[in-house]
Amino acid sequence: MAGSSSTVNSLVDRVRQLEQQLSDLRVKNDDRPGAAAAQQGEVMKEGLRYSRGCVSKTRFFGQSHWMNAADMLYRLISFSKTFQDDKTTNLYQGLEKCKNLARLIKSRRTPAFATISIGKSMPSRDVADALVDAYLRTLESVTRILHIPSFKSDYERYWAEPSEASESFVVLMQLCMAIGATFHDERFSLRNLATQWFWEGMFWLMTPCEKSRMTMTGLQIRCLMHHLRHTANVGCDLSWIGAGSLVRTAVYMGMHRDPRGLVKMSPYRAEMRRRLWAPILEIAVQSSIDAGGPPLISRADYDTEPPANLDDDQLVEDADSAFPVPKDARVFTQMTVTLALHETFAARLAVARRVNDFRSDTVYEETLRYGGELGAKLQRMMQQLKNHPISPFAHRYVQLMTFRFFYALHHPVVPLALRNPVYYFSRKMCVDTSLRLAEVAFLMPEKSPGQGAVKLTTVSELDFYRLTVNGAGTYRSVPFQAVMTLGLELIHQKEDEIKNGPSMSFSGAEIRGILDEATVWSRNRVRSGETNIKGHALSVLLVAHLEVLDAGINDERVEVHFEKACTERVSECYGLLRELAGDDVPDEAAAMERPDVHDFEMDFENGVDMLADWNFDDMENGGFISSLNMTGMDMILFP
Repeated sequence: MAGSSSTVNSLVDRVRQLEQQLSDLRVKNDDRPGAAAAQQGEVMKEGLRYSRGCVSKTRFFGQSHWMNAADMLYRLISFSKTFQDDKTTNLYQGLEKCKNLARLIKSRRTPAFATISIGKSMPSRDVADALVDAYLRTLESVTRILHIPSFKSDYERYWAEPSEASESFVVLMQLCMAIGATFHDERFSLRNLATQWFWEGMFWLMTPCEKSRMTMTGLQIRCLMHHLRHTANVGCDLSWIGAGSLVRTAVYMGMHRDPRGLVKMSPYRAEMRRRLWAPILEIAVQSSIDAGGPPLISRADYDTEPPANLDDDQLVEDADSAFPVPKDARVFTQMTVTLALHETFAARLAVARRVNDFRSDTVYEETLRYGGELGAKLQRMMQQLKNHPISPFAHRYVQLMTFRFFYALHHPVVPLALRNPVYYFSRKMCVDTSLRLAEVAFLMPEKSPGQGAVKLTTVSELDFYRLTVNGAGTYRSVPFQAVMTLGLELIHQKEDEIKNGPSMSFSGAEIRGILDEATVWSRNRVRSGETNIKGHALSVLLVAHLEVLDAGINDERVEVHFEKACTERVSECYGLLRELAGDDVPDEAAAMERPDVHDFEMDFENGVDMLADWNFDDMENGGFISSLNMTGMDMILFP
């Protein structure tokens, strides 16, 4: 990224400076030849002490979960605890009002289970065409689930004679449209309909018997429902549980065995099994990083070969057809992006297993080795894709879903790097990764459409931007993790300069611009239907923290500045939530009551504390409450 070159060069200079300081220190302490090298070798080989996860009431967030970085926001946590104790403040009351209004909005999105009827919420043909096309040009282009010619043929038959279509195809089609609705407009106007279609899919899986749903179409539906959880924010924080069920269902159906070792089957059927196994593996490893849980699959668990480099029209659903000749890897096909992504799977799976296995070692030398192998694979992937005419959406998508693995490896070491320059490489990797992902997510000031400075020139770019604004789960947490990492880096740099004076020519203008864009981005998310304003509040607090450091505000006035900045934004968010709720919002007393809603997604939310309960997808559901307990910081170890 050309825009981040100055920051990267500054970081390189800083690394050299710290290496020299470390070398001087070792020479002073031990003048024996080779002592410094021996000491560094010992440090690199000894196990590091950092958290393997944290407990949040009923849930355990493993090492790769982004919330494990929460303890580094020590000053913001302190502010959060202070204002929580005083329920008379405008900030507390404003957050309480937002919480209750958000609860009302989400209750309206969840249909009563008894009213669900599959296929009764079909849009017009024109709208359906637009939604299906949106899905096919976005997620289907990077994670192949359907055989497009067969799907389009069934799609045309449905509109010719809707009553003759199978219920399974109707569910499949609705899920494709639901994902496509994410890209339909900037306000996600069809969010309620997308949520309705998700629950119809869930209803189909539950009735009449789960065994009858163990088909290829059933697996496709499960894969689409996983993606829909993350695009429409339907219990996406629990998607790792569903991913485990998906993997076990696929294994029970023999998808983990290559078709050559099973019964004789047509080339079409064999290749579709290989094709579908690839996105199932991808779902397993991505959900592992999201939840901080084990990936629940290993390389020894399957022998299914990667899918062939074929276009869909080369596969014919005919038992007597011969297996088509795969195209050369240098030839672009509809499988090119999926295959390039799949080639990095082994390296990413190794990272996921290492960081989320609480028994794995914490030797820094091994962390660097895993990072080197991952970096080599990703570099090869990017070079390979550069030679193909892939869409801007696909190019940004693969970067978002792969470079995030560097966070899982290196972020736990960052607190150590702040105290020991031996580990500075991990800190630098997190910053460099964050700069790259900020650019991918359109958070660079000169490339962001948020302030209207730059217009997105292609439909494909607009698709990806809408995914980060309208989507949830991975599409929200990864950009936010980049913003948080950069904010913490800039805060630390400024605090270091205040204590020790300027020690390097570090320019924070670019990072500050990213934080400003992130504030616009998080506000746009609320406009498009995000009901949890904590992400927006935290982005505002990061900027406020920098303002405090720049202005030299004393400790007595810091909390006043934080409260003023947050109160203004909370008031703005309440207006946006009122707009989402519509004109028929009940009075404040009625809004304070919890709506009686049949909520299967267990989307917990309790309390109004911004940082002590900042899991974006949390919402109340009976007695299941999840809130990050900040009252006992000894329970939250360094990540």
